[in-house]
Amino acid sequence: MTQGPILYISGQTPQQDTEIPVAMYAQTTIVLNKIEAILNQHDLKWSAVAKMTVFITDAADLGGVRDAFTAILGEEKPAMSLVVVSGLIDPSYKVEIEAQAELPR
Repeated sequence: MTQGPILYISGQTPQQDTEIPVAMYAQTTIVLNKIEAILNQHDLKWSAVAKMTVFITDAADLGGVRDAFTAILGEEKPAMSLVVVSGLIDPSYKVEIEAQAELPR
């Protein structure tokens, strides 16, 4: 449960420069790194994240998502929803993640 003002982070996608990796682990890592960069801009850490929504295009790729989350977030476990969708804005995207973090008062 959050107490302070909320930082809403729009859905982040797995494109880095002009590259979009094929592997789900690599795509998820890029997305989480983008979210972490936004958190850092607000002097926040992963512990400030209250909720994340993960959109994936294939449930079979869930292992790559889990592995990336474990590697980057470690023991941090924000509330999370996982939604399997028929597609994202670019057919090469396999994952998109949005987040909500609590800002200090």
